[in-house]
Amino acid sequence: MRNGAPVRPAERLQGRPLKDSSGRALLFSGGGGRYLAVRGTWNTQIEPGRRDVLCASSVGPEGWGGMPLEESHLRYGGPGSFILDMQGIDAFLFARAKLFQDATARAAVTALGLTRPDTQYLRVGAAGAPPTPHHPGGEVLEHSLLCGPQLSGESWTASGHLPAGSTYSVRTPLTAPSGPSLLESRSVYSHTAFLTRDRGRPAGSHLLRLRSAAGELNALDVVSEFARVNRIESYAVRIFARYAGPGDPTRVIGRVLRRLPNRRMTTVGEATAIASERGFRLAPGQELHCYGTYYPRRSADWEALRGGKPYEPRGHIHMELRGHPVGADQHAVSHLRELIVTPATECFALIDPVSEVVRIEPVVKRGEQLLSRCSGRVVLEDLDSRVWSWAS
Repeated sequence: MRNGAPVRPAERLQGRPLKDSSGRALLFSGGGGRYLAVRGTWNTQIEPGRRDVLCASSVGPEGWGGMPLEESHLRYGGPGSFILDMQGIDAFLFARAKLFQDATARAAVTALGLTRPDTQYLRVGAAGAPPTPHHPGGEVLEHSLLCGPQLSGESWTASGHLPAGSTYSVRTPLTAPSGPSLLESRSVYSHTAFLTRDRGRPAGSHLLRLRSAAGELNALDVVSEFARVNRIESYAVRIFARYAGPGDPTRVIGRVLRRLPNRRMTTVGEATAIASERGFRLAPGQELHCYGTYYPRRSADWEALRGGKPYEPRGHIHMELRGHPVGADQHAVSHLRELIVTPATECFALIDPVSEVVRIEPVVKRGEQLLSRCSGRVVLEDLDSRVWSWAS
């Protein structure tokens, strides 16, 4: 770990529960806007036992095989973990309500009663940061150690951005230029997992070794298939890979936005035009650390744009290249599109089922209706389903 930065305590929110004594829905003001936060529950029907899938096998902590990874990851993912989704693809598609404060998101989950006192959380996942006069912004890899209930602590969060004329990203710590404090500004989305610390290996956590005996395999497909056959509906995922050689190198495809959208997207081409999606290979001595989350995210407008394809069907995952210096033809921090594992690749995946998911949507009240500030859709109709409904 490096470039540690202090995270300030979450702000206080002004809000009220919505016709609900369970605390599963909260309408609040914070960070310059009004938001609706809703708790949903997944993973209620996980089958006992564990079913391995082709090209992936379960291993114990001793199975790391000397791979120089952060062993502390093995201690996080226990009961009480949760996923936080602050905004999402609609803010990108409609180019509205794009900016918010991370402290607002942290305060919302605290207000909903998800954080525990004297509990440490490893926060990992994907976010975006806007450019400012003192910071380039970019694709964010969230990585912090926080303490409940106020969720302040220490962060190693960094962003990947494209310098002028470049198609590959460089890494910049997400800190203020005048000091070490973490910058709170976020853009478009923040999709992260808060994983509680356990005394030993968390119960229900899955540590997998991904192996390609011959040919190649896609790590994202293997993780997705493992979750499917084990009926894991919602989870945090951490993937670690390195090229061990000799043989064909590990290949990665990453995606970085050139800029934030400034108008509504009506075609897929408009979305891809403002990003740089490039492939590269891992060099000896480099490690790829990938953090993300999955649950069945929904967006009617995204699915219409994509011909029915769901949003992030294999999870929303960001990555950072660590170890030896990043080359001019490598992404330093980016959205992870593909991770191609070869027989010369050492690759591990940590999959932690997470039952509680909080979705936060920027809203505006018109009459008796709550509308999304991004899409203009009625939010309660969109969220009132088997998963997102609140207590009757």
